[in-house]
Amino acid sequence: MADNAKQPAQNDKLNGLFVRGVVMSSTAKAFNRKDGSGKVVCIRHELALQPGMAVYEEYPDLKDGKVKLDGDNVIEFHKLPEMQQVTLKVLRWEERDKRLVIKEAQMVA
Repeated sequence: MADNAKQPAQNDKLNGLFVRGVVMSSTAKAFNRKDGSGKVVCIRHELALQPGMAVYEEYPDLKDGKVKLDGDNVIEFHKLPEMQQVTLKVLRWEERDKRLVIKEAQMVA
């Protein structure tokens, strides 16, 4: 009886949209905000899916120190391991040019 009580709690964590793919590349680009309040960094990870491609975009906080800038050039940033399989739980997404663009996600594996 105790095993049956645990099972629904585990299934609640698995609800939602999950994307599993192979990381093909990671790039970063810095640009200025439209209101002139500073810089923003966009990290784009391209994932190969079966079939097609998806793009996972991250906008990290520059105050954390995980991203290093030299003027407008991004010197150091968080990269996902290339040619490795990752699983993401997608929280926000959109379709751009017939391609899945993941705006916010949690790394599952």
